[in-house]
Amino acid sequence: MSTSNPHPHLSTPPGAEVADLSSAPLPTERTLRRRQSIPLQLTRFAVFNARMLRMVLKGHGH
Repeated sequence: MSTSNPHPHLSTPPGAEVADLSSAPLPTERTLRRRQSIPLQLTRFAVFNARMLRMVLKGHGH
């Protein structure tokens, strides 16, 4: 039986290095809660957009 890759577009190119993530740290419970907190994410989204808007306006103001 042939062992062809069912997703050839996801294969690693020849000569490319593959990262070993087995020793990567896992997120803490606090980190997971913060990532899933809708109010916190909405606040972060608004702050990020305000910064981007400020940068754009500053660039157009001369």
